[in-house]
Amino acid sequence: MANMEERLKTVVTQAETDGSKWHTIVHGDENSTVETENGDVPTVAKQLKDIREAITGGVSDVVAEAENARDEAKSVRDNALTIKNEIEQLKTDTEEATETAKSYKNMAQTTFNSISSAVNKGIADVQTETQKQIASLQTTGDTQVNRTQTAATEQIQLASNQADRAETAAVRAENATNNKIDVDLNNISKETLFAKLFTTYSDGSSWYRVWPDGWIEQGGVANAGGTVTIIFPKAFRDTNYTVVATTLGTNSQIYAQCITKTSGTEMKIYNNGGSSSQQKSWYACGY
Repeated sequence: MANMEERLKTVVTQAETDGSKWHTIVHGDENSTVETENGDVPTVAKQLKDIREAITGGVSDVVAEAENARDEAKSVRDNALTIKNEIEQLKTDTEEATETAKSYKNMAQTTFNSISSAVNKGIADVQTETQKQIASLQTTGDTQVNRTQTAATEQIQLASNQADRAETAAVRAENATNNKIDVDLNNISKETLFAKLFTTYSDGSSWYRVWPDGWIEQGGVANAGGTVTIIFPKAFRDTNYTVVATTLGTNSQIYAQCITKTSGTEMKIYNNGGSSSQQKSWYACGY
């Protein structure tokens, strides 16, 4: 039967070996696995990578991968607890080995906490991302329909906002006159007044105007039929802009539900009724 020193050395050697495997599982790259007594265990990075890749293939696969990762994490945690208990038992057997056993126990505990924290966080991140994907799938259709339904209302509101801004500009001009600034508003045209309010641009097929607060309005006509890629004459800062499109001529259709916002610099309009050769008129606004 092995004496206390031999048992301690055996446990220490096992703890170092397991600690090295723990380190590889936590910090290994996303393509590695670690050989254990119960089989190969993928690194945390590989588990997260596999789960993220599974998300694109289906929510059910993601849930299954997350459950497998959880079970593997529990198994790893149980092994760490076993090592901890063995070290604590050795501590009670001899006072001479107390400090050494305590040192290895702390090392094992730290390793376990690090891996447990990393795995739990990974599982939580995957669950959160899965819920976001589900919510996104559920709301995408509703969002597109709501955009279509509200497009006309937004255009009316935008026109009203433009009128309010023009009225504000007129009030400012009137105030300037009241403050003894010699300005004859009767000689200022609408075009001149608007030119003072915002930056404008037009090349015949597209146009844009930028208000002092950064609000961008732009629109144009695409001559191509079928699917059309629109390059905005003025790029938006992000994709949180509103856009509508219609065909011109007979059998016109609303295309709000057939628009893809590729980026802040371009979008795609898809044919959804009528003749694919008809011109497409578009309007977009945002920051």
